[in-house]
Order: sequence, then C-alpha cells, then structure tokens
Amino acid sequence: MRIISIRKGFTSDHSSTSYEFLALDKTLGKKEKAEVASLSRRADPTSRRVSFTYHVDGYDIPGGWENLMAKYYDVMYREDYDWWTFALAFNTTQEQLEDLYKYEFSGDDDLGITVESIGNRAVVAIYCRVDMAYIDDSYDEYEDYYGDENEEDEGDGEEGVGFVAEDELLNLLVQVRQQLMNGDYRTLYAVWEKYGGFDNDGEGEFDIPIPQDKKTGKNVVEQFRNILN
Repeated sequence: MRIISIRKGFTSDHSSTSYEFLALDKTLGKKEKAEVASLSRRADPTSRRVSFTYHVDGYDIPGGWENLMAKYYDVMYREDYDWWTFALAFNTTQEQLEDLYKYEFSGDDDLGITVESIGNRAVVAIYCRVDMAYIDDSYDEYEDYYGDENEEDEGDGEEGVGFVAEDELLNLLVQVRQQLMNGDYRTLYAVWEKYGGFDNDGEGEFDIPIPQDKKTGKNVVEQFRNILN
C-alpha cells in the first residue's frame, strides 16, 4: 500500500507493506539522512520525512521501525495488509512512563497498545485497523494550527513546532502525540474502548484508567476514534 501525500484522500495497494515516518522535534542532517537511506535503495529521505514500501513477503526495514523511532523520527504509521501500526515517540519522565504503561493492553488479533522506554524516550505503539473514509477532511483543520512551514524544510535541527505535512494521517498523529506529551490520554482510552475489555483468555477486564475529560482537543480525539475500524 502506497500512501500518496496529497491534501485529500489516499490511494491504496493492500498487497504490500508501507511506512511513513516524520521528524518533528529535530530535522535530519546529511549524516542522518545517509544512514536512513542506507536501509533501502528506494528510500529518499528529506530532512523530515521518509517512506518505505515492500511488495514481497519477508522483506522489511533492517533492524525494524523501532530503531528509526528511537534515533530519528517522532511519528510513524505502517500498513501491512490492512493491519496498521501508529507509533508516537517523545522525550518523557519516569513518572509519565508509569502513567503510559497503564494503557498497555493486547486485545483480539493483538490489536492494542504497547509502550517502550528507550533512554529518556517513550515510544507508544498503537496496533489497529483503520476506516479510511474518516480521514478525508482532516487536513484543513490542522493547517491553521501548524502554520505554513512545508515538509521539505532543511532546517538546522531546531524544533519543528510549526511543521505541517501534506498527509492527513500524519497530521492527525502529530496532534495525538502532542496530547500524549501533555498528559492527555483520551486517544489511548479510545483504543481500549474499541479493542479492549477482556484479556486474551477472556477472563476479566483490563484495568485501564479513565482520562479526565477536557474541552480542548475533543475534535482530535473524535477524529482519531472515528478512524479506528
């Protein structure tokens, strides 16, 4: 499946595995881009983004996507034959990690949430299925929020707070990441509401904390909730 970075909609080929990575907090320099490019002869990383597509079973990113999130990127999505992985990485504290761990679970078909700690960095992975019909209208909402910087910005490594990608799903995940960084876990709870409830043996419910409701960010939470299939 190849995600086309356009302002409205996606074009999909569900017979392959594809990745989109986005760097927010720090852009990639020449050395970092060369390291990423060495992982695939088809990879052509910019200072902020890179795509990988594999059309043959058994081929994947050498070392796994986790290493890229640990070293270079802050947001990722992956589609593998209609199964999706969203990954959100950010610097955090041990206290916040303990809060994030409370939202880990594995439901039916291993859909759910994992949290990993890599140094002072948290990597939250969401395993899900996606209803693409709900993503079509999201870009304009985020454009006003992030401003006019484009994804080809070759910055000097400063934080990319004003960055916006011409990819609706990446922009939604950027918003979700910001909420998690701020201690707002409503999107994680939405994942549990969709896929959780009982453990793999069907015995007992997961003890998932209910996040505090807030007036701000409800549109992001609802947009995210709606794409879960």
